Amino acid sequence: MKHFSTIACLAPLAMLLAACNLSQNYGQQAGIKNVPNGVEGQWIDSKGMISNFHNGTFETRAPDTNEKLSEGNYTVNSPQLIALQLRSLVRGTVSKVNCALSNNVTKLQCTSQDGKQFTLTRKSSDIS
Repeated sequence: MKHFSTIACLAPLAMLLAACNLSQNYGQQAGIKNVPNGVEGQWIDSKGMISNFHNGTFETRAPDTNEKLSEGNYTVNSPQLIALQLRSLVRGTVSKVNCALSNNVTKLQCTSQDGKQFTLTRKSSDIS
């Protein structure tokens, strides 16, 4: 009986470690090493704007002046779906944006509440 309870206690730990290993292997199979978790890190859009995501908050800065253009919070709804609450410091507006993390974890496909779509690409310095 003692062996059964030890195995029962260790089983969830083994499953957790296996899941972590699978996640790491997925990035390596996609040709990417040291993949950050979810959206953590730096992302860039087609205009060169850089967004930093860290611990549930983000900010976007201009590439030339480093001026903060927007800020907000994000919620990870699933490993692939992220919801943003965005405050534009330029326009003085607040909006919601839904994003989907691509399978190779280097693209974030986003749609704003008014239907505008944009793509963020993980900055290459975040992937080694």
